[in-house]
Formats: sequence, structure tokens, C-alpha cells
Amino acid sequence: MAGAIDPLRGPCLHWADMRPPKGVSGRDPSRWLMTAAVLTVAAVSFLAFRGTLGHEFVSWDDDVYVYENPAFTNLSSARVAWLLSSFYYYAYIPVTLLSHTADVLVGGMDPRQHHLTNVLLHAANSAWVLLLGWVLLSRSGAVGPAGSARSRASAIAGMGIAAVLFAVHPLRAESVAWVSDRKDLLCAFFSLPAAIAYLVYSSRRGKARAGRWLAASFALFVLAILSKSTAVAFPLVLVILDWWRGRDGAGRLREKLPFVLVAAAIAALSLALAPHTTPSYSVSHISGVEWLLFPFYSLAFPLYKTLLPLHLSPIYPRVGSEGMWLGLAAVAIVTGGAALLARRGRRAPLAAWLVYLVFLLPNIAGLGSGAQPVADRYSYLSTISLYLLLGAGIAAAWGSGAVARRGAAAIGGGALIVLLLGLAIPQASQWRSSVSLWEFVVTTFPATRDYTDAYVNLGVAYEQAGRRADALRVLEKAFSTDPANAKVLHNLGMISYLDGNRQRALECFRRETEVDSHPAQAYFNRALAAESLGLHDEALASMVQAARLGSKDAQEALNSRGIPWERATP
Repeated sequence: MAGAIDPLRGPCLHWADMRPPKGVSGRDPSRWLMTAAVLTVAAVSFLAFRGTLGHEFVSWDDDVYVYENPAFTNLSSARVAWLLSSFYYYAYIPVTLLSHTADVLVGGMDPRQHHLTNVLLHAANSAWVLLLGWVLLSRSGAVGPAGSARSRASAIAGMGIAAVLFAVHPLRAESVAWVSDRKDLLCAFFSLPAAIAYLVYSSRRGKARAGRWLAASFALFVLAILSKSTAVAFPLVLVILDWWRGRDGAGRLREKLPFVLVAAAIAALSLALAPHTTPSYSVSHISGVEWLLFPFYSLAFPLYKTLLPLHLSPIYPRVGSEGMWLGLAAVAIVTGGAALLARRGRRAPLAAWLVYLVFLLPNIAGLGSGAQPVADRYSYLSTISLYLLLGAGIAAAWGSGAVARRGAAAIGGGALIVLLLGLAIPQASQWRSSVSLWEFVVTTFPATRDYTDAYVNLGVAYEQAGRRADALRVLEKAFSTDPANAKVLHNLGMISYLDGNRQRALECFRRETEVDSHPAQAYFNRALAAESLGLHDEALASMVQAARLGSKDAQEALNSRGIPWERATP
């Protein structure tokens, strides 16, 4: 069919092949069309999340990374050097910390500056998706000879629609509206052009200056992996790209050795630094064969939420064995179908699916930030390959020459964009403050142990907002559903103490010392509460125990009174 686009086969084109041949006008309309498309994608991405510029910080890691970060208390060159050379919060992410430093230098602790950077990064990433899609189609032969204006326009239209769909999907809300997820935004910001640079190098391999493109790809990869360790999957992505283009081989593997060495080093360091804590409640019930099934649920979850983006939440509940089996079935069906297409010469679906899987594997292996087994933010980088595959399909329909197909692609894509925007804007608005975020979770989902953290976070947010009565009410509710939760006991004890209910506080701290795996602070608080009630013996014993467990405050308090507390073992 004249003008049809097949993103799966065709000759490999060089960068120069996209220029008009001699004798053809040097004014290439596709360049203007591409410029307009890039600007449009970036503008739509920015406008979709413009409302977040008025948001506050949330008391969920924003304190750790930004407004209570000790390096930003008295910002100096020495503190910046420490951020760049040290591991922070169980990870080595100097590029991410440097971006937060830049925000502090420009706007201080005004959250508008930090949110602006997030929105700008997302707009840039959406434009990168379009450009990467264009390069993939041009390298597959889908973009016809330089004179084929239809194939060029079709490729830009298809990938432009796909890029906007990626940009406005409600799953993006968590990554864009949450300052602390700067990691994913930066990781994508460097990974996407790194892939583009590698594709250009691959098409120019053996020619003059081709090595510069490989060096650029490597440099961008290093920046990506120093933004978030999820980028350890990038060398595998390069292997998949080579396989898709039919250019795998021993030489191709050797040139990726620097990528592999850096990825292996960061992976080893991240795993060594990972905190050794008890499993989160959402996976604490898993046993036996379910440990083998649960990763498939984690792999299928972003795909499921991409197709049906409803009931999104910063915290998701535990899943039963039925969900795990469904996850296994979904992964098996998609993998089998894509493999069957690959055997028939259509490699793109399997390549896109494999890239999706390998970008999720670091989170399953514990290299991602946080202890959550599933989260909206895990979809940010992993699903891009699926949008690119969709873009290739839209481009094929657009370039088929049939007006009906082109119209259906335009109307369908436009309707879907509007629908997703209608879901993304209110989803992002839930992140406008700590109170709004956790009120949304608490009022939307049932009061079960799955959402204990939401109740604790809401209680803390209420206390910080001066709403102590509401804080006590929420934490009492959390206690009724999860009475052995150390975080619930700690916060309920603290707020009860501040509210003057010292007996309630002491009861909470006593219970906390029994259930907390690191009870030094609990013993210290217990000592203060007991002392305030005149229970001097209990107060002294608790203070000594806190000192022996490593509480610096307890050690200083006892030393100031000349009370010995040292002992070889607590």
C-alpha cells in the first residue's frame, strides 16, 4: 500500500538520509512540523500539570530530600561536596541531590521553584519521547526516502500523539506532583537522549566521529544512573535495541562493557546499602510459592493501571494469590504473543515488552527507592516503550492513505487525550498538600492495615497544621485497626504527650518498646513520659536502656548526671 508505514522492517537509514537529496528544495517541511510537534507536546505536558506549581511540600520524603535535608540548612560548598560524594538515604543519587541544591539556590524553600523544575523536566521528557520515536522509525525504515513527505508527517503525527498520551496519563501525576520523585524525572531526562545517541551511533558505526555518539550515550547513561539506580537496566535496553534491528553480535556486546561495569557497580552498592528491615505489611503475608508469583504481579501492575487508570493511590493494599496468578497469566500471555510475532519477523512488540520488563526489574530487586512493591511512579520510565509501540501503530494508520483511518486515529487519539487529562488533573491536585493527599487516601479506601501509613501520615499532617484533635482522632483510628504498629504507637504517644495525656503517652511508648525493632527512641520517650508521672525507677531504667541502644540524647542526659550506663551488651 502506497505510503504505508511498517515500523518492523526496512532499510536502516543514516542521520544524513533524513535530509532532502540534491535537487530537492532545501526547505524540508517535516523539520517545521517536527519543531511544532515538539513544542506542542512540551506545552501540553506543562499545561496538564501547571496546577502543581501552587502545591506545598508533602511530609512524605520531601522533608528528607529537601526542607529538612541537613545539607540545605546552611548551604555551603562543603555541604554540596558532601552531597555529591556521599550516600544519602540508602542511595547514591548525586545528580538528583544536585538538582535539589540548584532549586534551593534559586528559590530557597519556596515549593513553587521545586515543583516548577518537576513540571519542566516532565515537559522535556515528553518531547524526548517524541524524538526517540522519530529516531526509532527512521532507523527501522518506516520513515521513507527523503522525498516521502507523507511517511515523515505520519511518523511525527503518530509519535506526537503517543508522546502526549504518555505526558497526560494520570499515572504521571505522582512523579510530577511529588517533589521527591525528582529521581524518576531526571533518570528519564538522561536515559531517553542516551538511547537516541546510541541509535545514531549504531547507524553510523564504523564511520568518522561515530564514537562521539557512543561517548555521548555513555555520559548520559552515567547521569541517569546517578539520578536513580533504576537505570542499571539501560545496558540491557541497548542489547534489546540491537536485537530489534538485527545487529546483535560479540562486537556489539564488547562496546557495552563500560555501561555494564558502571551498572554492576551501582547495583552492588545499592543492594549493600539497602536497609535490612522487616517486609512491609503489603508483602508480609506472602509465603511459599507466592514469593515466586508476586514478582509477576509487580510486573503486570503498571500495565494494568496504564490500561485502566482508576483508583490510583500513593499506597496500594496487599494482594491475594488470585491477583498474583492473574499477574503471571498476563505476563505469560503478552510475552508469548510478542514472541510469536517475533518469530514471524515482527520484533518490535517483543522488544517494547522486554524494555518494559527490564526497567521494572530493578524495583523488584530492591534497587528502586522505597519499600513499596508497586507504585505509580514505577510506570514512568518502564511504559515509555509501550507508548512508542503505540505511536508506531498510529503512524502506520495515519500513513495508510485512507482518510477514514487517518480520521479515526486523530479522533480516537484526541478523545483519549481529553479523557486522560480529565483524570490526570484531579489526580495531581490530590498532592497539593500533606493533608489533602492523605485525606484523599483515608476517605477513598477502607480503614484496614493496608492503609496504616496513610493514617499515620495524615495524623502527622494534622498536627503540623495545628489540628491536634483531628490528629488524635485519626491516630486512634489507626490504632484500632493496627494496634501493634510501631509508627502508630510512636505518633499517638507523641501527640498524646503534647496534648497533656501523659498516661496515654506512656502506655503507647511501653507498647512501642515491645514491638519496635529499633526501640532506642521509644525507650527515651518512655523515660520522659514516666518521669513526668513521677515513675522515677521506670524512667531511669528506660533512659539507661535507651542509652545502651545508641540514643545520643539518653547518653548525654545520663552523662550530665554522672549516671553510668555503659555495658558490653544491652
